Amino acid sequence: MRKHIIIVSAIILTGCGRFLDVQPQGEIIPKTDEEFASLIHTRLRDIEGGGDEDIIGNMETIARLEGCADDLDANIKPGDLDLYAGELINTMQLRYESIWETVRDCNIVIENLKGRNSEVAAGTLAAAFSIKGICYFNLLRSWCQPWDNDLADELPGIPVVDVFDITAKPLRGTLRQTYEYTDEQFRNALALNPSDKTYIFTEWIIKAYRARLAFWCCDWDRAEEICRDIIENSGYSLTPISGYEAMINSKYDASGEVLLRSHINNSSELDWYFSYMKGYLSSRPACASLIRLYGDNPEADVRYAACFDRKRMNVKTPECKVRLSEIVLMLSESLYHLGDEEGALRWLNELRRNRIEGAEDLAAATLPAVRKGDRIVVDALGNPVTPLLQAIFDERRKEMFMEGDRWFELKRNGRPEWWVISNGLKYTTRKYLYTAPISKDDIDLNPGLEQNPGYVY
Repeated sequence: MRKHIIIVSAIILTGCGRFLDVQPQGEIIPKTDEEFASLIHTRLRDIEGGGDEDIIGNMETIARLEGCADDLDANIKPGDLDLYAGELINTMQLRYESIWETVRDCNIVIENLKGRNSEVAAGTLAAAFSIKGICYFNLLRSWCQPWDNDLADELPGIPVVDVFDITAKPLRGTLRQTYEYTDEQFRNALALNPSDKTYIFTEWIIKAYRARLAFWCCDWDRAEEICRDIIENSGYSLTPISGYEAMINSKYDASGEVLLRSHINNSSELDWYFSYMKGYLSSRPACASLIRLYGDNPEADVRYAACFDRKRMNVKTPECKVRLSEIVLMLSESLYHLGDEEGALRWLNELRRNRIEGAEDLAAATLPAVRKGDRIVVDALGNPVTPLLQAIFDERRKEMFMEGDRWFELKRNGRPEWWVISNGLKYTTRKYLYTAPISKDDIDLNPGLEQNPGYVY
């Protein structure tokens, strides 16, 4: 693929510019609480059945993100996964449009159920705010440039859309406006005291996404506060070594420290598809730099056998999850950025004790020096990686393998460029490719909508 070129797909879906066109060909807008609830329950069923890509994500989401990142070695055996982000340009345009369809449904529910007093209305409304907040978070991470404190009031964010107006053509807000608006959706959901698991998004799950949002936007104080709240008050605890493999490779259950995961209900007619996707995601070995993180005695780390076979192929169940381990890692890094290195190290050691047999606590004075040649060399603030931050990154890379996390770690921390060779050709992940293009359909419908840098038509 040539730099700065998008091959435009002929498939047209409903994008941001058309997200409110919900009454085509005689379809009727819902009226009762139950009818509005059905819009949300359709999305919830997709999550539980493993078909959702826009909200929690699924195996397709993981395949896309892991194929673009560097945890799997594309130089040894490319397999069937995409080699680099440049191969997914058209797909990301279509995904942008698809997410706005979900936002559209949430807006319809929010506008029409506000002020209604039934339990159905309250549960549906909380779920709609939650789903909309998660969609905006996903849009922020994939279709906006990484957070920059100095440029947050200038860099383009996502259009703020919360009114039912089929003629509206909203422009992109700033990164900061998008952060504040997304956080508002989560706060609106929490204000409804969501506790009914029928709607999936209960208090601690919403708070986990709110922590993810604050962490992504380098709001370390807020991220620390929310992560501590979850750890201390949610009732979840880190899964110990003895239960880790069963938890991480559960076929359907959200067990142990898992707050939320995709595909908890079996859909027998799709069994063949899920089996195929697991094989598809095991078609490329883990890269040597990841394996080296396990040291000379990798079997002591429960994550090693739970993730890799003897050929370094993935055996970990590839489902999108929200786990307490991620919350602990976010807390550790937030404390680091807040200057509390002792606290950061304490929480990192807490995770390690629940993953590595006979693990010796890391000490600040004896942390290994920063390695030369690592892909990530600066942190989210643009500062050089330190030994402690390297240790946090290393544990995160091992813990979150095959959960679609590494791509965003690369984007968050400097957007490094690298290349792979396939069939005699060199494919380079350029810095601009970390930020996906806004759909061409939306740009055509709304010429005032700003495209991301690096993309022209």
